[in-house]
Amino acid sequence: MNGLPYYKAYPRDFIEGTIGMEFEVKCTYRVILDLIYMQGGNLRDDARYISGLLGCSIRKWKSIREKLIAADKIVVLGEFLTNYRALKQLETLSKLQDKNRENGSKVNKNNILTKATAELTRVKSEPDIKKEPKGSQKRGTRLPPDWTLSNRNIQDAQACGLTTGEVRHEANKFRDYWISATGGKASKLDWDATWRNWCRNTAERKPSGRGRPMGHRSNGEKLANAFDELQREILAAEDGPQPWGDDGSAHAGPVLDLESFFGSSEGRGQADG
Repeated sequence: MNGLPYYKAYPRDFIEGTIGMEFEVKCTYRVILDLIYMQGGNLRDDARYISGLLGCSIRKWKSIREKLIAADKIVVLGEFLTNYRALKQLETLSKLQDKNRENGSKVNKNNILTKATAELTRVKSEPDIKKEPKGSQKRGTRLPPDWTLSNRNIQDAQACGLTTGEVRHEANKFRDYWISATGGKASKLDWDATWRNWCRNTAERKPSGRGRPMGHRSNGEKLANAFDELQREILAAEDGPQPWGDDGSAHAGPVLDLESFFGSSEGRGQADG
């Protein structure tokens, strides 16, 4: 029946059951059956309400009503009109729906149980990985906009074979590049290590012979770096106390230590040359 009214599920039985009825009575019967099914088996016996739905007068509906009752097509139960076959079909449909809901509930419970069992098995089979406490993991930071070279940064750059001028030039490039960089690569855990890598790459890109470490440079290059170092010390001294006393006597100022760059014998030999 699939929940359809009797006369729709079994049209032949309905036709045979209405043989001999007047056309208007037969059509009215179909509408009344629809209303009974829509109301769950009981249609309120209200002449004004039903005649309004049928689009006829109250007198006309009452006349048809009596004919349907006499043909045992509808039954009066208190304040309601009903049909025994409709009641039976609705009861059967209700039981079928209850059974379907029960079966669906069992299927859902089985699915939930199956998923829970699978999840438990997966958790047991996974290795026990200890997670670090929240906040304990190191996170990278961006390069500060006011970043400047430290003494250690200068020493690392010179160890890679960069001159003082090249160090300053690369520092400006390094700062501008990383401040303007976007995305995850703009954050680093160790900016000093990033600077050292930057200097190594710069030294490797220099023409042959210019990117050698300090220990393998020529005496001329060593001398140039010695004067660069002296210039930095002079600039640093200008920001501190003056090297002269009030009486004009000179205190010890920056000294060019050539032996630290050449060694005692090499420095003398270079100077003699």
